[in-house]
Amino acid sequence: MSPITERDFQSELPLHPAAADLLSTFFDQGWADPSKIHRQSGQLRNLLNTAIESIASNLGIDTSELEVVGELGFGFQTAISGLMKNSDECFTYSAIDRQIVHAFARQHANNGFEIKELQPARNGLVEYSQSAQNSILCWQATNRETGVRQEFPPNSSYRKLFADMTAEFELNRLPEKWDCAIWDPRSFGGPQGIALIGISKNSGWRNPAPEMDNRRVYGSYSKPLLLATSVALENWKANSTKAHDELVALNKIARRLLSERLPQVQIAGELEQSDPRYLAFSIPGVIAEELLRKVEVQGFLIDAGSACGGGALSPSHVLTAMGFPMQGNIRLTFKSGQSVESVTELVERIAASA
Repeated sequence: MSPITERDFQSELPLHPAAADLLSTFFDQGWADPSKIHRQSGQLRNLLNTAIESIASNLGIDTSELEVVGELGFGFQTAISGLMKNSDECFTYSAIDRQIVHAFARQHANNGFEIKELQPARNGLVEYSQSAQNSILCWQATNRETGVRQEFPPNSSYRKLFADMTAEFELNRLPEKWDCAIWDPRSFGGPQGIALIGISKNSGWRNPAPEMDNRRVYGSYSKPLLLATSVALENWKANSTKAHDELVALNKIARRLLSERLPQVQIAGELEQSDPRYLAFSIPGVIAEELLRKVEVQGFLIDAGSACGGGALSPSHVLTAMGFPMQGNIRLTFKSGQSVESVTELVERIAASA
C-alpha cells in the first residue's frame, strides 16, 4: 500500500490493482462493436458475456437480471422510475436515504400522491415495518456515511422494493422479495462511470422510457470499464473475509481512541450493526472544514459533512436525522491494508486539532 493510501481516509477507493494493471489491455480490446460478426467483435462479445456472468454471480442474481448503465445517478433514476411508472402507490423512504431518493419523493408528492418518510432511531436503524403495505419501498442496505446496516423489511410492509446496495459489504444481501437494486462498483474497488442494476425476474419494474426496441434499459456504458469492474469484483470477493476482519479491528480502535481523547465526541451507530469500513462522528463546537484542513496539513485526508450533499462540506442530513449536531460532522473510511499505527496517529491529529 502506498503512503498516500495509508493516510487516505476519504470515501473514495482507488481502482483495485488487478483491474488497474489490465485497464490498458481492456481499452485495446474494447473498441469493437460486439453486435457485429467480425472476429474482433466476437472476441469482445465473449469477454463481455464472461464478465457479466461473473458480476451477476458475485452479486447473487441471475445473469438475465443484470443491467449495466454508464452513470450512477442515471442508474438510480432508471431503477426507481421503473418502479414508479404509472403508479399511484405510496412512496416510502427513510430520512437517511440518498438525496436522489428524497428528490423522487418530492416529485411524487408534487404529483399529488402519498409519500411516507421513515425516521431513524438514534443508532441509525430504521423500522421498515412502519412502511405502508401498498407502498414502493426504498430500502437502504447500508448507509455510506455511518456504515449502519439495516435489517430486511417484512415482506408484508411493501408492494415493490428498491434496494440501494451501493454501500453494502455483503453484495448479495438482498431481501427475499425484491424488485430492483443498484450497486456502485466504486464500493469494491471498481471504476467510476459504471453502475450495476438488478431487475428481479418477478419484478414490478417497467421501462420508464418510451418503448423503441427490445432493450430493457437505455444508455451506453464503457465496455473496458465493465471488464475492469468484473476483475475488481472477483478480487475483492476473494479477499473480503480477511479484509472484513482487518477493518473491524481498525474501526474498533478508532472508536475507542476517539472516545478516550475526545470525551465530547458523538459516534454514529454501533460497530456490531455497521459496515466496518465507515465511521461517522460529530465533535460539538468544532467547524468540520477547519478540522479537515488542519489534519490535511499534517498528512491525513478525511471527509467532512454529507456524503451526497451539493457541496463536499454541506451538513449531513443523515446525522441530522439521527439527532446529531449539524456542525462538526467528520467521516472516516477505512481501507484494507491500512495499519493500526496510521489509525492511531490520525485520531491523535484529530484530537489535537479539534
